[in-house]
Order: sequence, then structure tokens, then C-alpha cells
Amino acid sequence: MLHWFDDKTDAQLEITSDFQWPPRATWIQVVAPSQAELEFVAKHLQVPDYLFQDVSDEDERPRLERDGDVALIILKVPAPMQDDAELRFRTLPVGLWLLPQQMVTASAHPLALWDELRSQRQRGKILHVRGLLAEIFQAIARDFLRALRIINAEIAATEKILRHSQNNNEFFRLLALNKSLILFSAALKGNISVAQQTLRLPMLLQDEGDLEDIADALIDLQQARDMTEIYASTITNMMDAYVGVLQNNISNTLKIITAWTVVVASPATVASIYGMNVPLPLQDWTYAWPVLMGGGFLISGLLFVFFRKKDWI
Repeated sequence: MLHWFDDKTDAQLEITSDFQWPPRATWIQVVAPSQAELEFVAKHLQVPDYLFQDVSDEDERPRLERDGDVALIILKVPAPMQDDAELRFRTLPVGLWLLPQQMVTASAHPLALWDELRSQRQRGKILHVRGLLAEIFQAIARDFLRALRIINAEIAATEKILRHSQNNNEFFRLLALNKSLILFSAALKGNISVAQQTLRLPMLLQDEGDLEDIADALIDLQQARDMTEIYASTITNMMDAYVGVLQNNISNTLKIITAWTVVVASPATVASIYGMNVPLPLQDWTYAWPVLMGGGFLISGLLFVFFRKKDWI
């Protein structure tokens, strides 16, 4: 799917035989393109083929490449997963092809990032590459911060459940959140490095305002990185504590079962012995059975009091 934008226009681009590129198009958005659309964009804007290969690879690292007045930027953005997926969030690459007067943005999947930028763009406002680049960095930083707030809320909710849980569901939930945070950490480190390099691009030196906007986005990205590290450390500590609590609960359960087994064993032993079909002491005594069983229950009572004082029962 192709969209093009200028100061007044937001239109889907249709490929036709007599097509003429809009002379005012500042931003060309390429999302989940077909092969025909890839060839079309590459022909008209000299976009390298490997740009679309890179944004299709989820493991692609953020980077910046320069060739004269042209620059290629790869960034990573957070994307939510389905509720039943192994991960809560993943990170997807987006590509920016910067020309002096135009920018091509590419992604292999539809992203909320593009919808946000389109909805916030003011019609009639001058659209230029420098300002758009700053808006993209700021939108990516906001996406990471929003995703981290969601993860933090889920960590807090899981922590409450862990207080009374003895199953593995919450443990695997924390593990999934931790995996997302690891992906965030790697993506944010790369994005921060690219943002620092972007600040030195000659085109940005022409406008101090756009330079400050990217610098502000860089601060937000650094804040998101710090939050990611804190949350990852929190989850690691919670998982360690959960394992300790689970082991302690198991030990307490086994201790209680063992104590009750000992308490019940005394009368059960007497009953078992005198249930055997062999000659036994006191078997002819009239009061043997009530006395012996009473003694067994008395021993059980004493054992119960003993274990109660030890807080085993």
C-alpha cells in the first residue's frame, strides 16, 4: 500500500501506466508493499532493494547509512502481540529513505505509528523532511513509553496474583514480559545510537528547531531505556522471589503433611498390630482394646500439641 503526502494532500497512490509522480509529494509511505509497488518506488525514487528486505527482517538492527545528501535510517518500534502469543510485545524495523526534499518510510506491517503521525499532521502546515524526521523520532519514543507503562501495569497486577498463587501461569507471564523488555532494551540502544548520529546530519543543521525536537526525542528514548532496565531488573527479582516463595510453600506443605502423618500413625499402628491374626500380649484382657487405643490417641494428642508449638500444624 502506498500513500503520499504534501502540505494539503493525504492520498493513496495508484499505480497506472500514465502515472506522473506528484511534484509536491514530501512523504511517501510504503506499508506491506506488493512486488509491483516495490519496483515502482525503486524506479521513481531510486530506493535500494535491500531497504524493503531489511524492514521485513524482525532481527534487523537500527543503523544509519549516508551517501552524500541521501541517508538510510533503520529504526525499531514496539508492536503489541495477540493475547495468546508467547510475547507481550515485539519490536519491528521501519526504514526511512531520506532525500533532500522527500522521505520514503517503509514497514512490512501496518503500524499504529503511521496512523498516529497521519492523524496529528495538520493540513496546510508546511511538510518538510526535517520536521517529519523529528516527528517520527518523537512518535517512536512515545510508543516505547506507552508500551512500558502497559508492561509496568501488568507487572503490578501479576505481583498481586503471586501473593496467593502456587501455579506456573504467573511465572510464564513474567517470563514473557521479560522477553519483551530484552527486545526493547536492544531496540532502544540501537535507536539512541541512530538518533545521536542523526543529530549530525547536515540537513538538520539548517533548522535549530528540528534539531531540538530530535534532541528531545533522544531524551525520551534514553528515559525509555532506563525504564526498560529498571523493569527488567524488577521482573528478575520478582521471578527469583517467586521461586523462593514457591519452594518455601512446598516445604511448608510437606512439613504439615509429615506432621499429620506422625500424629495419625500412633493409633493406626496400635490398630494395625492388634488386627493381626497371631497371639498378642493382653489379647485376653477385657479392657485391652480401649486401653491400648486410648493410649495411642493420647500419644497422638501429645504429638499434636508438640507440633502445634513448633508451628508445624
